[in-house]
Amino acid sequence: MKTGFLILGALALAGCGGEAAPAHSDTRVVVFGVDGLDPEMLQERIAAGMLPNFAKLAAAGTLAPLQTSWPPQSPVAWSNFICGTNPGKHGLYDFIHVDRRSYGIKTSMSESDPIGFELPLFGYKIPLSGGASRLTRAFPAFWEVMADAGVPVYVHRMPANFPPAPTTAITYPDMGTPDLVGAASGKAYLWSEDVTPGSGESYYKKRVTVSRGSQTLWKAFDRVQGPDDTLKNLSGLEHERDEALKSGDMGGANRIGKEIERARETYEVVEFNVDRTGAEPQLAVKLGDAWGVAGLGEWTEWMPVEFGMLWGGLMPISGWTRFRFVSAEPFEVYGAPVQIDPFAPVTPVSTPDDAAADLAAAIGPYYTQGFPDAYKAYKAELLDTAAFVEQSDTVMEERGRMLDYALGQWGASGGLLFFYVGSLDMRCHMLWHSADAAHPHQEPPGEYDGVPYAQQIDRVYRQVDDMLGVLMARIEELERAGGAPVELMVMSDHGFAPFRRKMHVNDWLVQEGYLVLKPGTTSFEMCALELDRHGEPIPGTGPVDWSKSRAYAVGFNGIILNRAGREPAGIVTDAQAAALQEEIRAKLLALRDTDGTAVLTRVLTAAEVFQGDQAQFAPDLQLGFNVGYGASDECAIGGVTGDWQQGAYLVDNDSRWSGSHLMDPELVRGTLLVRGKVSLSKDPALEDITATLYSRFGVAPPEGIDGKPLF
Repeated sequence: MKTGFLILGALALAGCGGEAAPAHSDTRVVVFGVDGLDPEMLQERIAAGMLPNFAKLAAAGTLAPLQTSWPPQSPVAWSNFICGTNPGKHGLYDFIHVDRRSYGIKTSMSESDPIGFELPLFGYKIPLSGGASRLTRAFPAFWEVMADAGVPVYVHRMPANFPPAPTTAITYPDMGTPDLVGAASGKAYLWSEDVTPGSGESYYKKRVTVSRGSQTLWKAFDRVQGPDDTLKNLSGLEHERDEALKSGDMGGANRIGKEIERARETYEVVEFNVDRTGAEPQLAVKLGDAWGVAGLGEWTEWMPVEFGMLWGGLMPISGWTRFRFVSAEPFEVYGAPVQIDPFAPVTPVSTPDDAAADLAAAIGPYYTQGFPDAYKAYKAELLDTAAFVEQSDTVMEERGRMLDYALGQWGASGGLLFFYVGSLDMRCHMLWHSADAAHPHQEPPGEYDGVPYAQQIDRVYRQVDDMLGVLMARIEELERAGGAPVELMVMSDHGFAPFRRKMHVNDWLVQEGYLVLKPGTTSFEMCALELDRHGEPIPGTGPVDWSKSRAYAVGFNGIILNRAGREPAGIVTDAQAAALQEEIRAKLLALRDTDGTAVLTRVLTAAEVFQGDQAQFAPDLQLGFNVGYGASDECAIGGVTGDWQQGAYLVDNDSRWSGSHLMDPELVRGTLLVRGKVSLSKDPALEDITATLYSRFGVAPPEGIDGKPLF
């Protein structure tokens, strides 16, 4: 994800709404959103006596499986709940959307305007227009409508809500909120004297030299990277790169690209000091003017950091990070992604703007990024299993403090409180292999906090149960103090299942002749056209022969036809589209694994799934994978692995990312648990919860809502 929007935000920080939520409402409702809470897994653990608070709530309440979205991906499902509609009206279809200008990829949750007029000034280009970022969501959020109707609304961490849209509701975004360098799930660090240096979308691996001149004090130095200084005027280099691309000189284009990266780099020096005078080594970290201390296996406190932009630092951009002392010999330190500073955010991370500072003043600096559990660092093996769970525990502890703060806000005014927890989802994704003997990815057994790795998913269910217990106790305390009864709903966006086999969908399309590669090409990372320095696609570039290609895949649950008049080099006409979809669907449904298991249970056309003015942007075919199956990361970004040459489009998922829900929605339903016995009016779906909230507060929903009140 590019960081230009962060710099533009620092130049002109736009307001995100007016005053805080209204003073009071007699109606009191709490929605506890637990990402990935599976109804069958929940009931199994209730029956085993693991979850006393869920058991208490379920015994006196109403528990039902909840229809999730098609596809059952978090940004889609939470948007169904946010809007009360199907994706055909809110417009989110996947984590990743195709950029139909170039066959490239873009985030599904937000978009930015191109830069408009720029003023060249002493080696910089100062943007005077354009560059604004906004949500892609095309339907009103429930909190916007309710707040406008006078309901106090508090939304503590909502996925797919960055950048937050103007509203008088108090809101904090989650999934989709980047760190300070613009990485969607954070870019972490591993400093070590025993690591191969490198970097990826979500990590830096840095080799450091440790000075052990003194037996009692060791030192090492490196850098913490800041956001790219995209205001630097590098037009000459950018023009050279464009010319190299147009001439096919990929080596030259890459070399110039690296030179541009170095010119835009910002950083702060970090100094590591290992004190060996005591029985156990201690780490002291100096970052700018700040110091932090940690024992072996411990974290420093959050530490502030600033990066200078414009003419030697005229415009500082601030953030927060912290460090974990992993090992003294060999020296190894893990660094958390640098967070947007909630006290002085370079771009808003709350509505109103100062709500983030209010929260930080109450609980301390916090993870402003979405998906703060370090799943990508764990997936990239920067962390071992114990360290991943420990870091995720710190997120849960932080959410506990947020819950206390949120309950204080809501308890004083009434109205609606939505509170979100994502750690259960992350640990089910990353630790499924530990409890699944049939999974291709296996690691040596171990334990954390006295609990075997194989039982860590049970443990996070218990942690969520503890949080529910705190919530229920506070509700009961408020009710004893008087006022209207409190209505409580626990919900999840989807359930969970094993992910043992992955399908390289684009490799299959190549094998079947639907996606045609240029001569000599067998594999690539992305099928996109190259872009020039203005972000415009360069026709004829890239690895695919689009003049012969009829279909391709971008995203985790879709296949897209190369439609004439829609794609930049489309060839499939309207008259050909329906027959082509049926042909591909029939082949997909006939696919069998080596043991005879069907790979997909359903394949539907976009018209069969979606209704609304945004349906035109959906992938043409929706893939409903069977339990245990899913699309590969490679195909999700438009890649081809080359395995098609051996007919191996279906391979083992030998990854820590071992649990999933990107399957047929009927196989991974979510959970609905209502306090008190109610008679549900229908088989509940995510959008029905939204309609129910409107009904409970007597607020007319927006025209076009799909959900129906459940009680």
